[in-house]
Amino acid sequence: MVEKTQTEEVLLTEQDVWDVISFARNYAGYGGPLMSPDMINQSLKDLNLNPMAATETTLLKAMADPKSHEKQLREMSQSFELTSMVYKRLISYLTNMLSFDITYSRITPLDLSKSSNKKIYEKDLAVVEEFLDNFEYRRELSIVVREMLRNDAYFGCVRQTETGKWLLQELSPDFCEITGRWEGGFVFDFNMEWFLQPGVDIDLYPDFFKKKYKEIWGTGKRSGSTYKTYNPSLPPELRGNSQWANWVSVPVDLGVCFKLSPEIATRLPYFAPLFNDLVLQGLMRNLQKNASMAAASKMIIGEVPLLNKETKATVKDSIAVSPELLGKFMALMRSAISEAIKVASAPLQEIEAISFDAENEIYDSYLRTALATSGANTNLIFSSSIKPNAIETQLSLNVDEQMMTAVYDDFNIFMSYMVNRLTSKCDFSLVFEGTDFSINREARLGTAMQLFNVGIVLPQKIAAAIGMKPAELRRHMEEAQLNDFMSMLTPPSIEQAKQMNVVNPVLPPAGDNPSLDEEGKPKVGGRPRKSTTEISDEGVQTRTEGTNIGRGGKI
Repeated sequence: MVEKTQTEEVLLTEQDVWDVISFARNYAGYGGPLMSPDMINQSLKDLNLNPMAATETTLLKAMADPKSHEKQLREMSQSFELTSMVYKRLISYLTNMLSFDITYSRITPLDLSKSSNKKIYEKDLAVVEEFLDNFEYRRELSIVVREMLRNDAYFGCVRQTETGKWLLQELSPDFCEITGRWEGGFVFDFNMEWFLQPGVDIDLYPDFFKKKYKEIWGTGKRSGSTYKTYNPSLPPELRGNSQWANWVSVPVDLGVCFKLSPEIATRLPYFAPLFNDLVLQGLMRNLQKNASMAAASKMIIGEVPLLNKETKATVKDSIAVSPELLGKFMALMRSAISEAIKVASAPLQEIEAISFDAENEIYDSYLRTALATSGANTNLIFSSSIKPNAIETQLSLNVDEQMMTAVYDDFNIFMSYMVNRLTSKCDFSLVFEGTDFSINREARLGTAMQLFNVGIVLPQKIAAAIGMKPAELRRHMEEAQLNDFMSMLTPPSIEQAKQMNVVNPVLPPAGDNPSLDEEGKPKVGGRPRKSTTEISDEGVQTRTEGTNIGRGGKI
């Protein structure tokens, strides 16, 4: 008898199973090299934009217990910025007003009369100027301010590229927790599980995170020298030696945390009280829509005559016109008028016409009221038919400037700390100032020139007032001197002088011209000209319309 052997078919080998597991682990982002543009793009989207639509119920619940719902309130803030132009414009207005004009001064006592000390100072000064040239602080810090207004806090790390440029790399706020303070502000811990998210490439982050990743997951266990205890009281620069579970303390020479409300550690959007009004925007928009639709609708109502009471009617409905005939007449009327006009009939008496007045100010009034609750002057952001008051507008602008320039304090500490880490012996104090409004720049430049007239020369203040770096202004002046710029100026020719004389005729001597004083200078009539910050509403109107030109005034 022949024995038959039956072999079982192997569907998956052990190696096939491990290949599937390896693929799944890499695809999920568990330390594998598998990446795609879509995954990278999605991780960048998840970094700082995770909006959550707010309702009155969820908002009231979050506002009632803000410490337990700070993440939800931040997500609501992002949602309102996407759905409310009032909120988006408010954040943009406050962010873009800062000019980030910078000045610096040496704070280390040093006798510059000695040549050796002067060389040390010049060497460290060159380091400061090189740092300011390689760090686009206006762009980077503007992003920080926008995040502070949106989420109250900004978390990031300082990076230097291979070309020597400096930048701030933002960290996900959902994976950061404030855990202390130091003389430069807040310190925080970072959850390393961020690098387990799909599409997050750890090679795009500083080496500090690669080192911590290997310490936590590289060996597959936490024992011996790879495991560090959590010690939040370590010096700020040594905080990298502290960790708890998957959380690592970020040292201050790498991580930065800027907060709009530094007096509290809870991260709540600055304009959270405004959310109670913004959540009603959809409702107010529908009310305005309904009011506009009602105002655009017209109605023609006609009374169907009833039969005379003395007439003996044998029909059930005692009306003088049959429903069929009435329907034909109404169809004829409807064919002759627009669809926006409704036609109706009713066997009723004393019917009165009803009209709906146009209420076009419902939504506009709501938007202005909601924006006004933020403390900002609506005339500074939106145009309107309301006549602005010059003094009130200037005072409102000053209040907004006072609020936003307060963030300069943390930026000053950060910039000074970064520079003094690079210099050898001299410490410097870097200070931001000013806003981008022309009135603010004119005032700062006027103050610098007044001091210049009495012998106090502050070239950095002049550079800051005109929006330049101090070294940039000096290089412009050196270039002009090197190229002999003054010799390139061409005086007007005789023919050009004649043409200018036609446009601006030369006045006769003072004795023959009553508009000149005894020194031959034109007489200036009226009171001294006031600056734009001192002028009244009537003065603004006078200058705008030019009504004082006929009396010898100027626009």
